[in-house]
Amino acid sequence: MAYIVIMGSFPAHVGMEVGKKFLEAEKLPDYVKTEHVFNAAAGDYTFFSIYKIEDESKYFDAIKAIVKRYSIYMDVVGYKYTLYPVLEAKDALSMVGLD
Repeated sequence: MAYIVIMGSFPAHVGMEVGKKFLEAEKLPDYVKTEHVFNAAAGDYTFFSIYKIEDESKYFDAIKAIVKRYSIYMDVVGYKYTLYPVLEAKDALSMVGLD
């Protein structure tokens, strides 16, 4: 199973604008499932989104689809995010020779 995590934030005063953009955003393809979305407020609003890609052969396409979805926020002042391709621990072990 493959995952992508998005971590980001935006200033509280643009929250209404972010909400409107969210409602306009393109849907993700069926092979990208939203596992969890977490929000926190610590001055800025912070979010963590976890996406699951069940078909690993579509991983690159999933990254492109997610980046395209998040591009709608580019003109929101102070909005920023980082995309992290991540591995489950059991899959990462093979990278160090511990299959």
